[in-house]
Amino acid sequence: MWQYDFHLFYQAGQAVLAGLSPYTIFDFNPPYPLAVLFALIAWLPESVAYWVYTGACLGLMWKVLGKRSLWVVLSFPVWFSLFVGQVDLPLGLLVSWVGFWGLPLTLIKPQVGLALAPWYLWRMTWKQRGQVLALTSLFLAICFALRPVWLSEWLAITPSLTQYARRDSNFYWLVPTDWKTMAIVIGGGIALITSYWLKERSRSWVILHLFAPLTNIYSASILAEWIGPIEAALSWAAILVVGQIHAGAPMFVVGVSILLRPAIKQFLERRALISQR
Repeated sequence: MWQYDFHLFYQAGQAVLAGLSPYTIFDFNPPYPLAVLFALIAWLPESVAYWVYTGACLGLMWKVLGKRSLWVVLSFPVWFSLFVGQVDLPLGLLVSWVGFWGLPLTLIKPQVGLALAPWYLWRMTWKQRGQVLALTSLFLAICFALRPVWLSEWLAITPSLTQYARRDSNFYWLVPTDWKTMAIVIGGGIALITSYWLKERSRSWVILHLFAPLTNIYSASILAEWIGPIEAALSWAAILVVGQIHAGAPMFVVGVSILLRPAIKQFLERRALISQR
């Protein structure tokens, strides 16, 4: 389990360096752009590459969150993301740090991009959108130049929604498997429209995360910027609910807590003021 996802990404990067298809690697099914990025460190010994990657994630976390990183690392989504070497956490932190300039990199995990990108896209100027589109097109052009058939290869091995259904960790964890596709279409559409009206980035990211497709128990790590001690405790409680980590868990409690915390704080402050009168 330790470094499991990182091991797949590392092997995929090595395949790119060797001019081979990463989809010959068992259990590797992300888009080809992820393999291209991991080719940048795949020339290193794997153990060294893992610690370079983990160190970069922790450094980025400290850059964005400072001392709050200590609480964030204790939350299950963030801890497990580092443990297996997933990319949700660094993507969320990078976009938090550099803003819309980080959006092209979400090609490596589109479901993360669906949660992060809309808040910026609604607020960017047409010039900025053009710049992001140009960078995204350049990244894709490099990928197609390296392997022109990668898109058809990826689509051929992409698991179905049903195969991933048991891993849901957001609101779809509550939805019966037979209804998940319909729930994702309806819920995702409503969340996307709702995000247009939300001024705060935290609320937009949380809402879209809660209705994003194909989430896992580490997916809430994209919300690291707003995770505190309450969310850390709730995340471990969610794991206790299911008793193991190979299936989904009600990790939506992290996002719900982030949404409710300001309202609860405001309510308690008002009560305190009333009691002082």
